Amino acid sequence: MMELRSSRVCQNLLITVALLICFSAIFYTYYQPNVNWNCINDPKISDKTEIVNNTETVTQTDPDTILLIWMWPFGAKFDLGICRSMYNIHGCRLTDNRDQFKSAHGVMFHHRDIREDDMPTLPRPPFQKWIWMNIEPPINSAPYSTLNNLFNLTATYRQDSDIMVPYGRISEKTGGSTTFKIPYKSKLVCWIVSRWNSNYKRSQYYENLKQHISIETYGRSFNRPVRNEDYSDLISSCKFYLSFENSISKDYITEKLYNPLKLGTVPVVLGPPRKNYEELIPGNAFIHVDDFSSPKELAEHLKLLDQNESL
Repeated sequence: MMELRSSRVCQNLLITVALLICFSAIFYTYYQPNVNWNCINDPKISDKTEIVNNTETVTQTDPDTILLIWMWPFGAKFDLGICRSMYNIHGCRLTDNRDQFKSAHGVMFHHRDIREDDMPTLPRPPFQKWIWMNIEPPINSAPYSTLNNLFNLTATYRQDSDIMVPYGRISEKTGGSTTFKIPYKSKLVCWIVSRWNSNYKRSQYYENLKQHISIETYGRSFNRPVRNEDYSDLISSCKFYLSFENSISKDYITEKLYNPLKLGTVPVVLGPPRKNYEELIPGNAFIHVDDFSSPKELAEHLKLLDQNESL
């Protein structure tokens, strides 16, 4: 199901956040970030470590860097020992035990799950950093004015975050064969959608595009759910995949782009401008809808590529 796949994406992002925070915690203990955060729905970031009256002297004696997960993103829990077992990283400890608040170097808060009546009430230790994590764009992030100036660091998909947590990345393969065999293609254009909203730009673009080219559609929105075990085979069987984001926002480029790429399918993207994509992946690795004057012109281009693979 798409929900399970989303849960796995969230788990991978949380692990990435945790690893980055663990590596940078000591540095940020002494560094005061100069944050210029422009999204109107994001909380203001404090450059102060201590934002409450703290008359208690706290000494940090634990040799490990401790990251306290104050609330689980979307309620999706997993084994916190996974970082050590999977990545052989020592000297960093993840916990969701709030009793360790006073000894934690960092406390991570996931925006979507924040409740104003469920924030820490104890004085913040002077060495502790609060990390605001958000993997959703501003339009899907409710503002909390009472949280302004509470956080020291940001952990988001944005490139201007203190801790950037992208939905994916590509890197040059080293070692072994560098030859990639393109999977057999039985479909021209595919799209999987679990949440349909006719007001989304992607929905409107699709309605126009389908008038000019055949599109294989899947997901709950089309009453054709895709099992997790079938997902990779389905995507790899398509020449092109509609990597349409549900929100258009700077740097908001999700697994909808990276999954087709790793499966040998060309992503047709709808999201931030082409320049933003090219900051993260090569410009010839995708097709952007903005490169065409209309959905009809895009459809004609895809048909041309289908008939002439040398292009």
